[in-house]
Amino acid sequence: MQTTLNGRSFEVPGEWRQDSLLQVLREAAGLVGAKYGCGAGQCGACTVLLDGEPVRSCLLPVAAAQGRRVETVEGL
Repeated sequence: MQTTLNGRSFEVPGEWRQDSLLQVLREAAGLVGAKYGCGAGQCGACTVLLDGEPVRSCLLPVAAAQGRRVETVEGL
């Protein structure tokens, strides 16, 4: 699965394809700017931009980012 992460092509490793976008960003990509907070999308600590729109990455399956642009605080 391919996505664009902070302006660069990123291939999501197979073992991470069932996880949340937040888990993939932190564990597979090593980008720790988005934080785990409440786990319910209420606090905003995990917010990233998906095609320019803010989303809560703790609630979003990584599959929803396929072929889309993801921008984290590290990419701003």
